[in-house]
Amino acid sequence: MSRLLISRTGPPLEVVELQSYECPAPGPGEVVVRMAAAAVNPADLNFIEGSYGKKAELPCVPGMEGAGFVEKRGPGVAESHAELTEGALVMPLSGPGNWASRRVVPAEELLVLPAGMAVEQAALLRVNPATAWGLLHAAGSAPAAGSWVVQNAGSSAAGHCVIQVAKSLGLKTLSFVRREESRAACLRLGGDLVFVDDAAGAGAAKEALRAAGATAPLLALNAVGGDSSLRLLDLLGPDGTHVTYGAMARQPLKVPNGMLIFKCLVLRGFWLTRQQAALSREELAVLYSNLAGLAVKGGLTQEIAAAYPISEYREALAHAPRNARNGKVILTF
Repeated sequence: MSRLLISRTGPPLEVVELQSYECPAPGPGEVVVRMAAAAVNPADLNFIEGSYGKKAELPCVPGMEGAGFVEKRGPGVAESHAELTEGALVMPLSGPGNWASRRVVPAEELLVLPAGMAVEQAALLRVNPATAWGLLHAAGSAPAAGSWVVQNAGSSAAGHCVIQVAKSLGLKTLSFVRREESRAACLRLGGDLVFVDDAAGAGAAKEALRAAGATAPLLALNAVGGDSSLRLLDLLGPDGTHVTYGAMARQPLKVPNGMLIFKCLVLRGFWLTRQQAALSREELAVLYSNLAGLAVKGGLTQEIAAAYPISEYREALAHAPRNARNGKVILTF
């Protein structure tokens, strides 16, 4: 069996190593999962570098999300978790640890996914779809059906998920993207308005909302920072909420005093790890059941730029940080 391991943090291509290992037998309440695929996310790279909010307990197997099949059940699992039958498609709720051909996982930390779900999409379910759902509910509840939500980084995996999940909730989306050629994918997924993220695009966005007779958006989702976040703030209506969940531009938010005073805007952050820590297993099961159901029906899909076997992990690590890669990079086992 093979797994990827880090014994120190640093540049991924320097510190990640491929290692052969023997998977231990499952103990009471544990399950051996034969992993099928796992994502290589920006958060994984930050985790390996040591710059993520959750620090590695070294040595460590990275990998925040993935999916696989129940291979062996430990004592008591058949009685306490009858749904975890051998061969069932499952998603570990725990990570890191998914960059391995086998994992021993507590039964409590596994969710069974629909048998008809594509394995590659199952491996991408835990992070971006749940992030999209959490962002759209970050103000306490989702906006009313028919409302507009604005976002930057619309062409990112999370941005694509926001468009699709928002559509399932009856919301309309206005997305900003970095490049003109990225607009088509957002529109194909159901985005209502898409503009390039610059001053001209911001002006066009305002005019388009005005022409549509739209009420000013009350929710803005920011994954960029800097001037891009300011464009979102400018589009928000009074008492709107601006949620930051990323910092692609590596620039701080710029918030004019007048916007806070006269529009009474709310600024808050979102981190999926912290948000999910407040949810019970039952609540997580309902969340992912809804998202998996949406995916099976074709209402939620994530593009895959490339799939690399674990033996080609260096190619995967080099590919994942590239701009304009048009989809997620995954590892297969």
